[in-house]
Amino acid sequence: MNLKTVLWLVVFSLIFDLTFAQGDENLLLQYRKGPDITGYRKWNFDLHLQGVYIGPNGDFTNPKIGYAFGSNVQYKYSKSIGVSTGVKLLSVSYQYKLNDNKTHDHLSYLSFPLSIRVFPTKRTHFETGLLYHHLIKAKNSAIVDLRQKSNFYPDNIFKNAFGWLFAVHYSVWKKFQLSVEYRFFKKSTITNNIQKNNFNGFLLGINFLILNPNKKAQ
Repeated sequence: MNLKTVLWLVVFSLIFDLTFAQGDENLLLQYRKGPDITGYRKWNFDLHLQGVYIGPNGDFTNPKIGYAFGSNVQYKYSKSIGVSTGVKLLSVSYQYKLNDNKTHDHLSYLSFPLSIRVFPTKRTHFETGLLYHHLIKAKNSAIVDLRQKSNFYPDNIFKNAFGWLFAVHYSVWKKFQLSVEYRFFKKSTITNNIQKNNFNGFLLGINFLILNPNKKAQ
């Protein structure tokens, strides 16, 4: 069983556990309280900053800490489900650990998500969806383009790529949330190159909601 399969199982088991962890007694208490009349905001926006630990598939590189920042817009169909999209700048860094290559790669992407969000509790929500990564630049710590004597890779090495994300968000204080995300993205690769277009890894972030999520817009 590979890492991707294990992570799928972990994420879905967490969703299942948190959704049904209330138990019969808690559900009974909720029904005794009567209908939930608290409001929720259909539209909201966030700004986020994330630490990134992403690298190519395989054991020939060591991921290094990168960063990401951006903004999302969210629309809730109901109190428990919504959709989200946005844009972020994603920086990916890693070092080769080959006998004849100890250089670093630094890749920059614009990342565009289209995801579904599920809100099982007031503080917690889960997210999964499609990703598109638009490559901005790809460079190495050594000269890799001998013709141009440049650190930047030629255009045919790294490419734009589609992927998928799984994330958990937790509200820690007012409009601030913490998030943990796993994502992977890939594109066909020239087989005789050590540079690969198949990536996976984690992002740990803090999100700031522009509007109060628990109040309806007037």
